[in-house]
Amino acid sequence: MMISYKQLKHFSLHATDDDIGGCKDILFDDQDYVVRYLVADTNTWLPLSRKVVISPISVTKVDVENENVHISMTSQTLKDSPSIDEHKPVSRQYEETLFKYFGYGYYWIGPGAWGDFAHPTELADADMAKAMQEEQAASPENHLRACGEVNGYEVATTEDNVGHITDFIFDAKSWAMRMLIIDTNNWLPGGKKLVVLPGDIEKIDWSSHKVNVKLSHDELMEKPEIDLDKLGDDSYVQSLLQKAQ
Repeated sequence: MMISYKQLKHFSLHATDDDIGGCKDILFDDQDYVVRYLVADTNTWLPLSRKVVISPISVTKVDVENENVHISMTSQTLKDSPSIDEHKPVSRQYEETLFKYFGYGYYWIGPGAWGDFAHPTELADADMAKAMQEEQAASPENHLRACGEVNGYEVATTEDNVGHITDFIFDAKSWAMRMLIIDTNNWLPGGKKLVVLPGDIEKIDWSSHKVNVKLSHDELMEKPEIDLDKLGDDSYVQSLLQKAQ
């Protein structure tokens, strides 16, 4: 099942015992292109200085029809979790503290986006988590970026600037980013919403607020348009991904 960043921004987050607010932002890894954390909007139930991030490891269900994300922990567990300052990058040291608190295995130990596993929930096993934490060697820095920041960045082809990033599409099971959506409206009157794949990205330039793609102007314009109303149609999504390759 696919879901967009803009959809998730309207979803409510539900702990096992209470509503814990909405999804404020998404932090993704700019090397593996996978969601690492949902940022909860906690203004209604926590002091403004306390920010909470939720790993997909704890997500038990994404209910698109009712616009809910269900979390496998109590609201009190989240309230007591290590806090984060939203104005600072999430460090690997903070992640280690967070994962030890929740008893999760480290996603950065192993060859894949979720270590040795295909899906994030498999890292919730307590015995496996303890073993991974005991085996931990020096960890490289993470590569976390906020969708809310990258959304709106200009897109630079190998020849010129064409459009801007307007949305991100994720697999709601593996939490892999499958597509980025480019809006060409600010370059082409009447514009299009075109699909590029993470593999098309050369780099994300934080200083210039640009996403550089490995595509020429014409190659980008040949990418397929997306109908966001059809994200729930698996056959449509598969066809779209094939056309975007």
